[in-house]
Amino acid sequence: MKRIIFRFFTVSATFLLDRFFRKSARSRLEHQLGVRIERAHDLAEADRDAEAKLLCEEILAANPGHPRLLHLSGVLALRAGDLRAARDWITRAIVVDPACHLYRFNLGNVLAASGETATAAAAFGEAVVLKPDHGPSLFNLGKVQLALARFDDAIASLARLRSLWPGDAATLVELGSACLHRARVTQRPSDYAQAIEVFAEALALPQIVQADKTNAQLFLGEAFYRCRRYSEALRQFHAVLAVDPDNLDALVMAGNCLTQLGRVSESIGHFKRVVALAPGNLPALSSILTLADYLPGLDAASNTRQRLQLAARFSTQERRTSWPNTPDPGRRLRIGYVSPDLRNHVAMYLFEAVLRLHDRFDFEWFVYDATPDRDEKSAMLRGLVPHWREINALPAAALAAMVEGDRIDILVDLAGHTLNNSLAAFAFKPAPVQVSWLAYPGSTGLVEIDYLISDMHTSPPHLEQHASETVWRLPSTRFSYEPPAGCAAPGLPEADSPLIFGCFNNISKLNGRVLSLWSEILRAVPGARLLLKTGALDDPEGRALLAAELDRAGIPAERVELRGMSSYLENFAGYGEVHIALDPFPFCGGLTSLDALWMGVPVVTLEQDLMAGRQTLAFLHIIGHPELIAANAEDYIRIAVELARDPAAMARYRSSLREAMRTSPLLDHAALTGNLEQAYRQMWRRWCEQRR
Repeated sequence: MKRIIFRFFTVSATFLLDRFFRKSARSRLEHQLGVRIERAHDLAEADRDAEAKLLCEEILAANPGHPRLLHLSGVLALRAGDLRAARDWITRAIVVDPACHLYRFNLGNVLAASGETATAAAAFGEAVVLKPDHGPSLFNLGKVQLALARFDDAIASLARLRSLWPGDAATLVELGSACLHRARVTQRPSDYAQAIEVFAEALALPQIVQADKTNAQLFLGEAFYRCRRYSEALRQFHAVLAVDPDNLDALVMAGNCLTQLGRVSESIGHFKRVVALAPGNLPALSSILTLADYLPGLDAASNTRQRLQLAARFSTQERRTSWPNTPDPGRRLRIGYVSPDLRNHVAMYLFEAVLRLHDRFDFEWFVYDATPDRDEKSAMLRGLVPHWREINALPAAALAAMVEGDRIDILVDLAGHTLNNSLAAFAFKPAPVQVSWLAYPGSTGLVEIDYLISDMHTSPPHLEQHASETVWRLPSTRFSYEPPAGCAAPGLPEADSPLIFGCFNNISKLNGRVLSLWSEILRAVPGARLLLKTGALDDPEGRALLAAELDRAGIPAERVELRGMSSYLENFAGYGEVHIALDPFPFCGGLTSLDALWMGVPVVTLEQDLMAGRQTLAFLHIIGHPELIAANAEDYIRIAVELARDPAAMARYRSSLREAMRTSPLLDHAALTGNLEQAYRQMWRRWCEQRR
């Protein structure tokens, strides 16, 4: 019995000792493994990635399924730019340990770096589910949601992080950016106000690194700009320039603010600074070219010489000289339209009817949409087009390749040198025939653009030397007008109201020479008043600047009323108070003149040499009222004063101008579309003859 008991204890003791020593050995091995894994992480933290990678490979050879090492190998591969290997390593780690949020987080980083933004958002979202307070996951989730234009989701993620990390400048800047992006789309004042509040909170932080401060100032400046608070925006951009005088974004946006405030010469100075720092900055070159048309002291010949010199910088050695397009003069043509304004924009009031009326049998048309902030109008226009290409932020070479791939026969630019144009793509000459039309009243200066569509009044033969393109004159008008539904009928102002001269153009057009003539007119018509209305006058400092200019021109403050922005339809109501519209120069009105005439208001204009100053002149010729066109300054004053003294004449205009427009080519959309199509066909035949 004793022997049995002895053996029992002996066996039990041996078993326990064996388990103890095996556990002890395993603990030592696990400890050694843990030390080596920590060493690999330390090497990676010290940016000694090559050593960390070698150590990972050694450890994984003996421990092939260890999730921390699989994950670390993925992180090292991500840092080395090997995205395929990084995804493979981290995915294997997740299979082994699906509950670790860090693995999902870094998988999201790999996917984001691979351009798989939607999948990255899912990975970051899973990381947040696993660890709701993991700030980096929330931050990156907000960033990719913003990239996907999921603005509400991005704002929610970043607002959640804001509560976790109060006072973190980077989080506030990213949150403000999401609010600003949403505001660009919705155009709701409340969304802009939210963005402004968040950026102001970031800038109020006592310790904010300069990079975050600069970003907050740039974004805050943009938010102010979009709210027409141009002076406040300008202060933000100048604050950036005080620290970084060569900041291109701040220079460009400051230039835009100065333009809106009517300080055109200063604006040009900013854009010239951009070009000096970045000679290849084509948008800045376009701004200089556009603003030159506003300068009263720059004659047409000098303007044209500068245009040709600056536009030559758009040219590229990759310019196409041959095309695969079949030179058949009678075949169905592929027309491509390129525009950044396919939204609620002035250009679309002049273009929409063409899209509706295009001949689908003879023409197949494509639209290349470079619109940065699309809206409900964009969606409506898209429904009118067989082939729609979104090209916003697409590089010029890629757009040119897309046009070539679509085998476009005639490529039509609708923007010229206006904001967000695609002239750099036209410089590649991706289509056999290239045309400028619609929104930009002038020559592009690009030798790669073959034709400038105009009419006999806007571009008469004796002035065509100011165009680098061949001027193609449509029979009557270069575009048609489509007044919005809901306009009130024309009616004279109240009988006892003072005579009102009005101008609803932007204040960049109101230079010293213009105000001097207006001062002469007001002196000759005692009791008359001047009504000026434009969005820049919502800015208190903008109003003060213009008031000072008016005072210098000898126009008393009590004879002027300054009004800010209103809706488009409310603008029409404003013309109901105006007896006579005064057109500015050298850049005259376009849509503003059409709106005034539609409301029965006569527009007095001064003839200029460049297209930018001949738009109102063309409208008046087309509707049969050339008597309102002045040949010189004295004539301008005479016409305005004589009309102001002739109530019967003003009444006749009020009762007849709308009908004159209605029965004119300006409202004959079918005729314009047909004339355009005939022009395209003739341009194409000419090209085919040249090929033969």
